[in-house]
Amino acid sequence: MLKKLVVGAAVAALAGCATSRPIDQQSSDAVITSKIESKLAADPETESYEIDVDTLNGAVKLRGIVETAAERNEAVRLARETEGVRSVDNQLKLGDLTAEENVTDAWLVTKVKSQLAADPDVNSFNIDVDALDGQVTLSGVVTRALASAEAERIARTTDGVKSVRNEIRVR
Repeated sequence: MLKKLVVGAAVAALAGCATSRPIDQQSSDAVITSKIESKLAADPETESYEIDVDTLNGAVKLRGIVETAAERNEAVRLARETEGVRSVDNQLKLGDLTAEENVTDAWLVTKVKSQLAADPDVNSFNIDVDALDGQVTLSGVVTRALASAEAERIARTTDGVKSVRNEIRVR
C-alpha cells in the first residue's frame, strides 16, 4: 500500500511539472541557449554576464546592455551562427549598468521567480524572468491564460519592480 502511495505521489508531482511544449523542443531550445551562452563567454569581445539569451522554437532573443555597438554586433553574429537558430531578435541596448544596478536586477529576478514557484496557478518552469534597470520581462509558453495573468500580477506586485512586459504566449 505504501509503495502505491509513493508511486501515485510521484506521478502526480510529475504531472504538475508537465510543460506545454514537447520535451524534444524544450531540449533543443535549451541546447541552443547553452551553445550561445558558451560562445558569448568564450568571446573576448562580449561581456556574457550582461547578455540574456532566451530561445523558443529556435527563435533566439538577446536582451541586456552592452557597452559598444561592436559588442552588440558580435553577440548577434555568434547567435546567428549557432546551429538550430532560426532567427535572432536583437534587443541589446547600448549603455553601462553599474554593479549596483546589476545586483538589483538579479535580486528582482530572484524574488519574482521565487514567488512564481510558490504559486499553484503558475508552472514556473515554463516562464523565464529577466530584469533590466527595474523592468521585468516575462516570457515563455503556458497552457492557460490564467497562468500568464497570474505571473504578470506577481511580477507587478513585487517590491522594486518598475514595470512589467508580459511576452508569455498561451497555447
